[in-house]
Amino acid sequence: MTSLLFRSIRLIALAALPVALPAVAWAGTAAVRPGSGYLIASTPLDSTNPQYTSNDFRTYVVAGCIPKNLPFPGLVGSVWVACNDLDYAKDKVVESKFVSCLDIFSNGVLQGLFIKEVNNRTWESFRFSCRELQPDGTVGDRWEKGPFLFNYEKEGKLFESTVPTGRLSFGILEVYNQLQLRESLLQVAMEHAAAEDILEGGLKGRDPADIRFSEKVPDAFGLGGLIGIHHWQCPPGMVVTGAAIGHVPDKKGKHTRPVYLLLECRKLLHG
Repeated sequence: MTSLLFRSIRLIALAALPVALPAVAWAGTAAVRPGSGYLIASTPLDSTNPQYTSNDFRTYVVAGCIPKNLPFPGLVGSVWVACNDLDYAKDKVVESKFVSCLDIFSNGVLQGLFIKEVNNRTWESFRFSCRELQPDGTVGDRWEKGPFLFNYEKEGKLFESTVPTGRLSFGILEVYNQLQLRESLLQVAMEHAAAEDILEGGLKGRDPADIRFSEKVPDAFGLGGLIGIHHWQCPPGMVVTGAAIGHVPDKKGKHTRPVYLLLECRKLLHG
């Protein structure tokens, strides 16, 4: 009897103890914590060629043109245009390191471009800036420049293009030379919209309703009516969070010629 009574008391005591529920792994996944507001999907990158990771929550687009015989295997995940007379190895195209705003902020989005141009389509340096996405869909006041994706010695003129703090970038507007596809990235601007508009577009599988553009940079001149425009946009519901750039350095290493921008796109979430 005593043994049964002790056993009953022990079972009641155990039942009264708080049960440790399995922790939900919010970080590093696409899960959304209720009440968290807007945030960026932080699904991990592939271990090989991480810049070309493509899945439902993270993919990429390529603005500009892709040279023949690109050694990276990941272009199936993006809409892109082939360069008509540029070979990756023969013309010594270099792809920069890939930098993500999620390495700078936990919910980082790409909000600014900084180009130093020596002359038409000859650049000294290129980098971008990031801001932290806030729960209300705006970005914070503090911004951080990422490292240079390239930085050569010949002095150029600085051009900047930034997205307003109440909106998020989701693509690139590219101005190119219609006569030569290799003459891409004459000018670029960021396409941007409000977070709510981007999120709704993702749910409905359409572009944001109110698309605007940052300032086009660098200056383009002397082409008259020979320019064309491409809209390189993330899939609906995604925003730009990082980049790499393909370019052809000068033989003397003093400057370089841009060929394509590889843009990281990540899904915008809301909880």
